[in-house]
This record gives sequence, C-alpha cells and structure tokens, in this order.
Amino acid sequence: MSEGWLLLLVVCTWAHLKAIINQAIRDKKVSYDTHPFEYYERPAGMPKERDISVADVKKIRDAEIKKKSQRVARDVFMLSYYLGGINLMDLMQYNFKDAKIMEYVREKSKNTKKGDMKISFTIPEEAKPIIKRRMGRNGKLDFGYKYSYPNFRNYVTKEIIRLGERLEVESHVVYYSARKSFVQHGFELGIPLETLEYCIGQSMKSNRPIFNYVRIMRKHADEAIRKILDNLK
Repeated sequence: MSEGWLLLLVVCTWAHLKAIINQAIRDKKVSYDTHPFEYYERPAGMPKERDISVADVKKIRDAEIKKKSQRVARDVFMLSYYLGGINLMDLMQYNFKDAKIMEYVREKSKNTKKGDMKISFTIPEEAKPIIKRRMGRNGKLDFGYKYSYPNFRNYVTKEIIRLGERLEVESHVVYYSARKSFVQHGFELGIPLETLEYCIGQSMKSNRPIFNYVRIMRKHADEAIRKILDNLK
C-alpha cells in the first residue's frame, strides 16, 4: 500500500471513530471526564479537489431546471454557498422563522474541545427567496422529503452530481463543493484566512499564534460573504 493511500485510510478511520463517539455522547450512551480525542491531533489528510469555478456556481444558480429533485439539489447547494459554506446537517436543523441573523455552532464540533465556537452573520439577500420558498411552519427547511436525514443526504448528493453532469460542470460537483468553493473564491478575492475560518466554523490554526489576539466578529463575516456573493454578479 502506498504512503498516500495509507494516510487516507488513517484519516478516514480517525474521522469515523470520532463521529461514532460524538454521537454516543449526544445520545447520552457514554460520558467522559476527558474526551478521548481531547489531546489528539488529526493527521493531515490529502486535500479534496471539490471546489468549482465562479462560472460553474453561476451556471448552477441560473440553470432552467424542470426536474423537482434537481431543483431541490440546486436550492440546497446554493443555500450552502450563500450561507458561508454551511454543512447540510446544520442547514436542516436551523430554525429560520423571523431570522435576520444566523447564529449557530456546527453540529460537527459540538461536545469537543472547541465546540463553543459560534458562527454569526446576517442572512444575505440572495438566500432569502430560497428560505421563504422552502421553510415549513416550524421554521425549518422542508423540501418535501419525508425520510431520514441520512437518506435525504444521499438523495441530495446523487441529484447534485446528476445536475452537475447535465450542466457539464467542469469539476466533479457534490454538496461539499459549495463549502469548498466558498472558501476558495474568498481566498482568491484576498479575504483573510481567519475570516474565512470564522465563516465556515473552522478553528484557527495553531501555527498562526498572532491570531490568538484577533477577534473575528459578525461584521467581518458579513463583509466577507458580501464580497464573495457580489463576485457572482
């Protein structure tokens, strides 16, 4: 086995084991005084080439789509991009009723050492029509899919892939492409990395200690998101 494949196996095993433990903690099946991964640094994985170009994001946004499942996929994808690369679980759990400001802690980082990191930004105008069209009575998004979240995630993933293929998007596009593209486009526009990390809920890297003295706030996220979305015009 090559070194690259061995590294990928280690990273995947690490991620799956941690996810299982975190779910068991949330379900109150186990408890720890110290989280098993508290002092363990995740091995660096190989970067996934999942970002797509600005032109391809615009192609997805502006496409004429007749198939209901692909309209759902497009709305979910664009909401992730508009809302700072939000993960699907966090998007589906959020209550948008009367919301002008979006504030949340990533589900992925809850019950961890840095789980109190709150993301806060003003909901951009581009996202509002989709939210209004898709919001159910309880304030959460409703895409007319009545099965479990894992099934919905698989459904969305398959339909985004099919949509990308139909539109002849140059790169392989999945739901995660919205998050990756948001960050890549922001980086190309010169937005500071620490601001992009705040927008997507990623912890600041320990090898940049100067940012221990910097506090990123909603206004910085709003400015960054606005710059990235204006780049689509």
